[in-house]
Amino acid sequence: MTIRKLIVVFMLIVLTAVSVTAQADVVPVGIGENVTGEVSAAIPVSAFSVNVPTPQTLQIQVLTIGSGLAPAFRVFDPSGVVLQSVDNSAGRSTVAGTVPISTPGQYRIEISGTFGTAGAFLLSIQAGEPLEAPEPLQPGEAITSNVSDQATRAAFTVAGNPTAFQLLTAESRSAGASPVFVLRDSETGELLGSAGALIGGARFRLPPGNVSFLLEVLFSGANSDFFVCLEVENGPIRCPATGGTAQNVQPSAPDLGGDCGDATLFVPTQIAFPTINPLGPCTVATNGGTAVNVRSGPGTTFGIVTQLSPLGTALVLGRVPDASWYQVTVNGVTGWVSGTVVRVGGNCAAISIITPPTLTPTSTTLFTLTPTSTNPAVATATPTATTAAPAATLNFNLPPNYGSTALTSGFVPDPFQAGMTSGGSVDVSYLGGGCTGFATSAPDFSVNYTAGAFPTLRFYFVGSGDSTMIINGANGQFACNDDSFGTLNPTIDFNSPVSGRYDIWIGSFASGSFISGTLSVTESTGNHP
Repeated sequence: MTIRKLIVVFMLIVLTAVSVTAQADVVPVGIGENVTGEVSAAIPVSAFSVNVPTPQTLQIQVLTIGSGLAPAFRVFDPSGVVLQSVDNSAGRSTVAGTVPISTPGQYRIEISGTFGTAGAFLLSIQAGEPLEAPEPLQPGEAITSNVSDQATRAAFTVAGNPTAFQLLTAESRSAGASPVFVLRDSETGELLGSAGALIGGARFRLPPGNVSFLLEVLFSGANSDFFVCLEVENGPIRCPATGGTAQNVQPSAPDLGGDCGDATLFVPTQIAFPTINPLGPCTVATNGGTAVNVRSGPGTTFGIVTQLSPLGTALVLGRVPDASWYQVTVNGVTGWVSGTVVRVGGNCAAISIITPPTLTPTSTTLFTLTPTSTNPAVATATPTATTAAPAATLNFNLPPNYGSTALTSGFVPDPFQAGMTSGGSVDVSYLGGGCTGFATSAPDFSVNYTAGAFPTLRFYFVGSGDSTMIINGANGQFACNDDSFGTLNPTIDFNSPVSGRYDIWIGSFASGSFISGTLSVTESTGNHP
């Protein structure tokens, strides 16, 4: 085709396109249509909506009309998750992307100008290839793969365990780039959790039951490797700390010597134990095939905050004077490991000597029945003091169960929503202030919020039972709520909210109950349960 014919074809497309220049409203556009628009100082973002009736891929292209504009675009699913962000750091006049759509619905496309550029453009949306069927992911299966502009989607189905929680790890393995991870109910398409490209991954805690889940790994605009792995919570199958094959292991109890109360032994089928560089920083690794408890303080009376995998290492931050305990960092969580269950190597001469924190034990009184000599049928109570193990607490350093997101004031759509299930073993009443309910130690969700002109940031949960909510706000203070707006659903408002991280726990009012529902985040006080 000659250059003249190409120009004629382009002009015909422009003339037949629907003109929407200088409109700030969301403009509907159909698959197979072309539409023109404009980015200006008055309208820095032009928004369009497209109805996708069936699962498929969309070929989206934005072309500059005239000169000046260096376009970029983002695609949002109906729940507000950014499915793909196509930037334009090279300043090209044309950008394009292949966007996989797994759930029918109304999708939003926002077009802006890179480097503050402005001008007219042509938006083209065309139907692409059908989606490939998702791959079943089994417990113990660890997969390392990648997504790119040529292969924009990887998808996995996960069957629910009838009786046990499962942990689904999904994270980027590329420096400076990450896919988007989206978890849905595979039958209804309901969004259950997500992690945007700025988060880098998430660990989803899947509740027991006859439910099937769909995990999508989506190209976010930059080629990136990813890692996914499924394991049964507290089961014998463990995901590796790095990509590779998860180990199906069986517990046993050999004599390791020393104080091994913080080592849970596994006998792996195949395992390559990590080595420690003698010239590198001070590092610990487990003693052979053991998973080591990492505690909140240097002693077995302190609570467990995470574990060190037999396939991983941990950087040493300090030690107690007799080197019986080491302070380490594991996947961003700081804690303590016993020197009897780890091997230490590297340059440890200069590490800090840390005075152990003090844990105040909680004393309870148990009564032992002692028969009297005068009447065998009568017993007297002899009090015996004992020390109870420290109660489990909320720990915002643990990875959120259902993922994280980043929201900037004025976010669209409002409310942002994420599905999750309440309940756990932590009695949150220890916080005081009227806090009630039972939740997990790890937050259920985390929001990195950038404040703006809106005076209220509201969180609320709508579920199938009596739920509660606890939030560790950006100011480092906890806020709690049980019932609100005449319902059994909780609501927490932050007036004049500040920028920062908000960690959210959804609790069940009754111990042992689990309530499925939806967390909503809004800046509109008209939204509530």
